[in-house]
Parts: sequence; C-alpha cells; structure tokens
Amino acid sequence: MTLGVMKKEMRCRRVVVGRLVAVVLLVSMAMAGRGQVLRTAYFMEGSQYRMQLNPALAPDRGFVNLPVVGLTGAWVKSNALSVNDVSDLMKHGDNEDYYMADDFYGKLKDSNKADATVGTELISVGWWQGKGFWSIDVGVRAEGSIRVPRELVSFMRDMKGMNTNDYTDFYRDLSNEELNINAYTEIGVGYARRINDRLSIGGRLKGLLGQGNLRLKIHEAAVRTHLTGVDPGLDWTSAGLADLIRARGTASIEATAELESSFEGLDLITNDRGYIDQVKFDMKNTGVAGFGAAVDFGVAFKVGQAVTLSAAINDLGFISWSKGCTQVARAVTDDLSFDSSDPGDVTRFAGIIGSGEAINLHLLRLTPDSGKAASRQTWLTSTLALGGEYEILPDKLRVGALYTSRFSRPDHQNELTFSLNYHPRSLLDFAVSYSPLMCGGSSMGVAMKLGPLFLGTDYLCLSSKAKCCNALIGLSIPLGRRPAE
Repeated sequence: MTLGVMKKEMRCRRVVVGRLVAVVLLVSMAMAGRGQVLRTAYFMEGSQYRMQLNPALAPDRGFVNLPVVGLTGAWVKSNALSVNDVSDLMKHGDNEDYYMADDFYGKLKDSNKADATVGTELISVGWWQGKGFWSIDVGVRAEGSIRVPRELVSFMRDMKGMNTNDYTDFYRDLSNEELNINAYTEIGVGYARRINDRLSIGGRLKGLLGQGNLRLKIHEAAVRTHLTGVDPGLDWTSAGLADLIRARGTASIEATAELESSFEGLDLITNDRGYIDQVKFDMKNTGVAGFGAAVDFGVAFKVGQAVTLSAAINDLGFISWSKGCTQVARAVTDDLSFDSSDPGDVTRFAGIIGSGEAINLHLLRLTPDSGKAASRQTWLTSTLALGGEYEILPDKLRVGALYTSRFSRPDHQNELTFSLNYHPRSLLDFAVSYSPLMCGGSSMGVAMKLGPLFLGTDYLCLSSKAKCCNALIGLSIPLGRRPAE
C-alpha cells in the first residue's frame, strides 16, 4: 500500500470515528429512562413516576400511560463538557480539528467521563385491586458510559503538530480509556401494598430481553520514540515520504486491551495481519442476544404523624448473553517495534500514530479470540434510594431529602436532592428541588402535574455551560382511586 493510499484511507476513517465519538458522547450525555428517573418527583403524592425509584410508593389513582409519550425523558451529565460543547461536537464530529482546538482542550479534565441511561415505555398501566396496587410495563432501555483521558487528546494534538516535541525521548501514556454500552427490553410486573397505617412495601419482577452489550477497556497503552531527524512540530497526519525518510532510530507501541461484545448484527472485520480493522453494525440483523431477570424492592415507614422514611433498591439483576452472539478480542501488542532501517516500518508507524482516531484500532491491534467467545453474564446498573420527608400541612405541603447512589461504570454516581412539594388538589402537584453534588450546586429542579400531564426536571438548564440537564414529560389517563379503608 502506498503512502498516499494509506493517508486517504486514514482520512476516511477519521470522519467515521469522529462522528462515532460525537454520537456516543451525545447519547451518553443526553438521555434518561427508568434507571435514571426524576428525583424531584419522589415526594409528589399524586405522581406515579415516583414508583420508578421506589415501588412501594403507589399513587392514589391508577393510570394508563400512553405509548412512548407516557414516559419520555432526556438526561445530561458530564464532569467536563457542557451541553453547548456536546452540541458543537455533534456539529463538527467529522472534523478532528474542532475537538483538538485550544478552547475545547482547555475544558478537559485529567479523566473525562459521561454516562446516562436512555429508555421509553411502550406499555404501562397501574390499578388498585383491594388493598394492593398492581402495575405492568414494557419498556426499551439502553445504558452507556465513556471515559477518555486528557492525555489521549494531548497525544492527538502532538501528532497534529500543534505542540513542539523532542522525539529523541518522547513518551505518551494513553491508558484508562473505556466504553460501555448495554441495551435491552424489560417486561415488568409490580405490586405494592399498605401493610398497616405506617408500613408500605412494594416490589417489581422483570424479565429482560438483551439487545446487546459491548465493553471496550484499554488497560494500558503507550507510545515511545527514540528518533532523530524528526521536525519537533511535524504533523504526522499529513507527513510525506520526504519527512519520514529523514527519521533515524526506533519507536514502539505498547497496548493491553480487551473487547467483549454480544450483539446480533455486529461484525468485527480483520485485515490481512489478523487484527480488527473495522467494526460494522447491520441494523437489519438485530435481534435478541440474551435473556435475564431483575427485581426492584422498596419500603416506606411512617414515623409518628408527620415523618416518613423510605428506601429502595432497583435493577438488581443480570443478563446472560448467548455464545452465538458473543465476540471477544484482545490486544496482542506487548511491544510493537519500528526501526528506521526499514522504510516500510516508518511509514506504517506514521500511519498508526497519525490516524487522528480517538479509538485507534490500528494502535490497539485487537485480535479476535474465538477460544474465549462463550456465553457471558453482565449485571445491570443498580440504584439505591434513601428518602425522608416531613409533612408540614397534612396532604398539602411537605419537604423531603433524597439520597441516591447509582452503581454505574466507570464510576458510581451519588446525589442528594432537597425538595418542597405542594399538593393543592387531587390532580395538581408542584415541586421545587435543589441537588448539590452532580452539578456542583449550580442547578435547581422543578416539576408539576396538571391532571394527566407531567413535566419536570432535576437540573434546570439555565446556561449553555451547564454540565447537568434533564427533562421528563409524561402523559397518562387516570384509572380509579385507592379503595376506601
């Protein structure tokens, strides 16, 4: 392969990967579903959506949620990028110059993380029968998380010639990059019951149909050079043969990584050297790749006349992925060396480090491992909720505090939400909240239920620089009241 053809291929691949990274960030930072529900609604007496965090908190009336619009939400969370940054990244996803710009680079942390859950309910209905409240729901859900070290973007800027480097002793550590995706359909049956005037319990049993799961973990990755004759400001992404033949010395790439995938329709394409060159996804051949089960459990206990304490754990469960849909690949590059005495080595090395790809498959040299491709099991992202509320005016005004811990990858998420809730009539509810942890105390939440319509947010986007933002809209038809006791 000539140098010109190699560079053309790399440019085409940069466009695809740039858009892929932009889409992953946008999806990871912009959506929510059952597992990431509205915390502001937790103490709203007339809202059925609080059952998503605690199945013991049954509403006063039954309901039928309209398909899709019955529960639709969007959630944003990142430790580095704002909503405006993600929007711009999506617009410029095919231009690697944008995410290597000084303004964008200056906003990055040492480790940049984003994660979220996206989902919608296809069917959801709840009704009172005797002293118990039953519910049935069918929903589609996907979870995603991404972690990218700042050093990776710094390395890409180096290879673009944006920094001056001494290639006689050059070293970049690109470790600790991670991508997780999990998608499935859940079919749930829930039941809540008031045991007595003080104690209520509830649970939900869910069957899971796994659409797919992917995990890419780069444990270690490093580039090291001992080269002379290289321009300190060389742009390796467009370097010509005349630039490369002056290089003298050695260079090496080291990588330890693993990829586990269980998707129908996902193909890992290898090149003539035996390592993965492309990842292709055929939407026409998607299907069920695994089966699993999960449970939710909640309890609420009234202390005295005005104080209620509650606790719940959600999504305790797993999915077993079939062997036929599972592919495993591992990096075999313990020490991939290049020597200037071989002109082909130098050209190949330049093509790898100058690819401009955030997920550089040529650098990782992942090789399919058919011997490890067996059925595998993954756990869901569970959420713990602990709440306490104080009733100021009976059935009218209350204050509450809610702590949630979401056991997501690569890091757990903790939030503390304080709320004030006003319930003037049976079909009217209003709430305001303040959550100090995830957004650094810079965001307020509001929610209201007007008859069948519900609108709310935990993180009101008052600025395009906000790193947390969400919204939930629900539309339902009321079904009967709680039976008189």
